[in-house]
Amino acid sequence: MGPKVNQKALAAKEKKAANQAAKDAEAARKADQAAAEEWKKGSNSRAASKAADAASKADEAARKRREKEALLAAEEEAMGSGKAVKSAFGAASKKKGGKKKDSLSLLEEALVGDAEKKAKEKKRAERIKKEREAQMAAERERLAKEEQAKKDPLLANTDAMIGADGPGDGED
Repeated sequence: MGPKVNQKALAAKEKKAANQAAKDAEAARKADQAAAEEWKKGSNSRAASKAADAASKADEAARKRREKEALLAAEEEAMGSGKAVKSAFGAASKKKGGKKKDSLSLLEEALVGDAEKKAKEKKRAERIKKEREAQMAAERERLAKEEQAKKDPLLANTDAMIGADGPGDGED
């Protein structure tokens, strides 16, 4: 058996060591911060921060552009256009002669693009409307079948033979 160890004294020593380690870490952090401040005096930190801000803005714009392209591609795939999508960057799309475009042709292209977007949006709205109508019709049919199932089988058979849709629909 070894010497007796006082548990309270041992815990106190551990606590004191932990506190001293925390104080040392804080002192080291302050010393590093002071050294950084000293080195910063001669640097062009304003230009560096501007460059960092510009880089972050460019990254954000690129991220948004990629997300938009992905959403458009997903929507186009969902629409199922059935025709090949032509890339503006492909080898086949390079024009011979490199003719420069004037403002009229640029405006015309923009208007054609807007018209195509409006047509796609209109088709999409019509497709959604048709889907909703089909869902509503299916729901009505399902409810009618449930109502028919709730009826007494003999009464339902009689109504089917007579051609009446429900009780009280017949002639008085």
